[in-house]
Amino acid sequence: MTAKNHSGDVLVIGAGIAGASAASALAGAGAKVILAEMEPQPGYHTTGRSAATFVNSYGNDVIRALNAYSRPVLEGLDTAFSDHPILSPRGALFVAGVRQLDDLQAALDDPPNAGLLERLEAAEALELSPALRPETVAGAAYEPAAQDIDVNALLMGYLKRFRAAAGALVTGAEITGLLRRAGAWEAETRAGRLSAPVLVNAAGAWGDEIAYLAGARPVGLVPKRRTALTFDPGRPIADWPLTISLDETWYFRPEAGDLLVSPADETPSPPCDSQPEEIDVALCVDRIQSVTTLEISRLVSKRAGLRTFVHDKSPVAGFADDVDGFFWLVGQGGYGIQTAPAMARITAALIDGGGMPRELAERGATEAALGPGRLQEGAL
Repeated sequence: MTAKNHSGDVLVIGAGIAGASAASALAGAGAKVILAEMEPQPGYHTTGRSAATFVNSYGNDVIRALNAYSRPVLEGLDTAFSDHPILSPRGALFVAGVRQLDDLQAALDDPPNAGLLERLEAAEALELSPALRPETVAGAAYEPAAQDIDVNALLMGYLKRFRAAAGALVTGAEITGLLRRAGAWEAETRAGRLSAPVLVNAAGAWGDEIAYLAGARPVGLVPKRRTALTFDPGRPIADWPLTISLDETWYFRPEAGDLLVSPADETPSPPCDSQPEEIDVALCVDRIQSVTTLEISRLVSKRAGLRTFVHDKSPVAGFADDVDGFFWLVGQGGYGIQTAPAMARITAALIDGGGMPRELAERGATEAALGPGRLQEGAL
C-alpha cells in the first residue's frame, strides 16, 4: 500500500467502537475527520471480542447514566444504519449463593436499579437457567430488559455513517510519532502522515502510550485480560439469559448456537494482541462445571480481550489540561459497546465547545466525573 498524507479538522486514533462512533458523530456534525487504525481492519481488538450484551444495571453510577442515554439511541437506529435491529431480547440473571444474599438485597435496593431488577426465588432462577446446580443458587436478581448487541453491525453502521459524511479511514496506520506544530498535530504512521488541530485518543489499551508520544500526562490505564470460551452444550439454549454470578466470578450466555462461558477474569496485561492463557482456559472450565451440570469436553473457540480501566472504573472523556488539542476517549472497561452512543455524543459536544450535553449531565455524567483532571494524582 502506498503511503498517503491526510489532513483534517480532527484526527481520531483507534477504530474500535469508541473511535468509530466518535468519528461518525464528529463527521456528521460537519468536521473533516481522519480515523486512524493500526490494524488492517477496524474493531480487531477489544471491540471484536466483546461479550455483546447490553445490561442496564451494570457498572457504577456514571456507567448507568451513560447506559440510560445510550439504550434508546440503539433502539432507534433505522434500516439506513443497519439492515436489522442492533438489540435483541436476552435477559440477565444474577445468581447469589448463601453468603451473597446481603449483597443481592443491596443491589436490589440500589436506587439506580429501581425498575431494572426484580428478585427471584431459587426455583424461578433455575427455571430460567436450568443448567445451574441447585445448591449454588440461594437467590437471584433478574433484569428482563437486558439485550444482546450485534457488535459487528453496530461498528459497521458507525463506519458507514462516517464514510457517508466524507470521513477518511486509514488502516495499517500505527502511530510512530506525534508532534504538535503550528497549532496542529502531525502523526507519523506507516500509512503516511496525518494531521489535524484536534487529536482524539481512542486507542484503548494503548491510550497511555499515545499520551507519551504526545507529551501528555498519562491517566493510569490498566488493561485487564478476560477469557471466553465457546462450546456446544448439546441441548437447546436459545432462550437462556445471560447468567452471571453476583460477585462476577463467572458467566455464560448463548452465542451463535453455542454457549459462551467465562471466568470473568481481570488479569493486568500490557497492551497487546491478547490471547487466552491455558491456565485461564482451565480455570474457566472448572468454574463453569462447578456451578452447572454442563460438561465441557470439546471447545468450539477460545479468545481473550483487554478491558481497560482507570482507578475509578469510569470512562475518561475530555481535553487534557497539559497539552493543547489532545482529547482523551479511553477507559471504557467492559462497557464500551453499550455506552458508545453516549460517549460519541459527549465527544462531539465537548470538541465543538458546547460543554457536556444537558441530558447526560443531569443523569450524573458530568465533565468532572469523566474528565482527565480527576485522575491527575492517580497518574503520577
